[in-house]
Amino acid sequence: MMSRTAIIPRRSVAMLSRRLYSSNLSGSEGATASSKGGFSDKEKAVENQWARTHDAEKLKALHEALEKQKEVTATIEKDLNELKKSVGK
Repeated sequence: MMSRTAIIPRRSVAMLSRRLYSSNLSGSEGATASSKGGFSDKEKAVENQWARTHDAEKLKALHEALEKQKEVTATIEKDLNELKKSVGK
């Protein structure tokens, strides 16, 4: 036979399981991801700074490529004008 101390009444199990859950429904207490300030803001700031410098480097490279292309275009236009003059004679 089983002893009476080994049998747990259903009512106490239900009460015990209710006690294990938090009464706070928002769940924001102690949540590190939703906390204001701290590491997440610093991480965002570092990422934003990296993105700005990366974009600045891209813009600089594009401006240099544009200047080179303008020089090539000017050279081609010069050659084209010389050819037009030589053919027009």
